[in-house]
Amino acid sequence: MMPRKRFLTLPIAAMLAALAGCADSPVAPARAAVDDVSLQASEGRGVFQRYVAVGTSTSMGWASDGVFFESQESSWPAQLARMGNREITQPYIQSPGCPAPIAPPLGGGVRFITGEPILAPPATLACAPLVPGITLPTQNVAINGARIADALFSTPETAPDVASRRLYSRVLPPGETQVTAMTAQHPKLVSVELGSNEVFAARSGIALVGAPPLPILDPPTFATQYRQVLDSIEATKVKHVLLVGLPTNPLVLPPFRTGAEIAANAPVLLVGFNVAVQADCATTSAQNLIFVLLKLAPVMQAGLAAKALGQPPLPFTCAAGGPTVVDFVLTPAEQSIVTMVTAQFNAIIQAEAQARGFAYTSLDALYANPAARPPFNAATLLTTATPFGPLMSLDGLHPNAAGQALIAQAAAEALNSRYDLGIPTSAP
Repeated sequence: MMPRKRFLTLPIAAMLAALAGCADSPVAPARAAVDDVSLQASEGRGVFQRYVAVGTSTSMGWASDGVFFESQESSWPAQLARMGNREITQPYIQSPGCPAPIAPPLGGGVRFITGEPILAPPATLACAPLVPGITLPTQNVAINGARIADALFSTPETAPDVASRRLYSRVLPPGETQVTAMTAQHPKLVSVELGSNEVFAARSGIALVGAPPLPILDPPTFATQYRQVLDSIEATKVKHVLLVGLPTNPLVLPPFRTGAEIAANAPVLLVGFNVAVQADCATTSAQNLIFVLLKLAPVMQAGLAAKALGQPPLPFTCAAGGPTVVDFVLTPAEQSIVTMVTAQFNAIIQAEAQARGFAYTSLDALYANPAARPPFNAATLLTTATPFGPLMSLDGLHPNAAGQALIAQAAAEALNSRYDLGIPTSAP
């Protein structure tokens, strides 16, 4: 979700009041009507008063490769609690963010307000402080890039790199992990959305499974670490728990496009962007998946620069560079590894939900929606504010407010089904 063009640092109460009043805002959707009696009778409002969200960028409200208070306000945990007539506390970050989101269109190549290059080293990007008045930890302790091991063990002092440590310090108190910050709040409801970063790192084009630093975590280690998180929740005697599964097919994320799709856009790429798509995209590499944000988009920008200098078109191949090469290309064999491991992760999450009596939902609520993956159009990739459709932000991986709402809706339905909380939903 791209932030609106107003960047005021507000006291948190005033900010929330202002956002809550914007019924037509794409960032703050109108609240559903609430039957307070029904909610009170089923403890619906009470659980949201003591609700803690553990998770990754999706739960944090990350959008367009950045995060600040407006994208956080639309996070699915916030929208879920709002369906129960509660505002959860969140670690709201001042404008321009930490880091600032990408400014539309992608072809501009910069981040909002700061003008920093999109692909500048993360540690060099601006990282604004929290909105005044925030006390850590808040009810949303989810953090971009977090793996399950991070939820268990990473603190603001021990997070893996400078950029991560800056972000962690805006979410967690010193010495605290996501799990310890969750247990310290003695919640009645906890949502756990973890596992995506153990798989999606394969977008680099390397689909090797094993212990870190390999991009894909082996399923037995995943199972052990995931159970550690759940054991901590049970030890805290949390009454209501929601587990969130991964997309059934993570390769449907809109920035992944086949060689055949790119070949179909060859005329547009040649005429409009001075890029010559090679024959392999339609033949030997037709089934390869290309992560277009980091593979195709830079070539398109370079092609335009070359055209301005009167230079010939730049070639673009869809061929993979090898199983250990960071090439942002996944061959069919590598795709099979990604989908197989994801299926095992989901089986583990679902089995734990069933065995422990927890509620379960899936990110398929968003990513399996056809609107989350519109047909590929190279002409709009760099030139429009919504190159990945009406549900996705500019980074193509994270939802905007409308996409987050689909996850919140599915979460509410799962909680109602398991715990009969009576959360108002749009379901019939």
